[in-house]
Amino acid sequence: MEYPKVKQDNKFMEIVRGIRFKKYLEEEAEKERNQLAESYKQSKRNKKERTTSEKLQEELEPLSQCPMSDD
Repeated sequence: MEYPKVKQDNKFMEIVRGIRFKKYLEEEAEKERNQLAESYKQSKRNKKERTTSEKLQEELEPLSQCPMSDD
């Protein structure tokens, strides 16, 4: 059965919209992956800096003995 010209155009436009929407979703997913990857890298850097900072803090201010101890 041959579709009238209008129905063929509508079907074509639906396909085009679907392709554009799929492309949009793929681009958004890629952006989100990149943001998550960058966030993960920043988190690792922060943890490393925090660890170094904590080590330096311990060197500067060693923990004293508990004042409540009987020793």
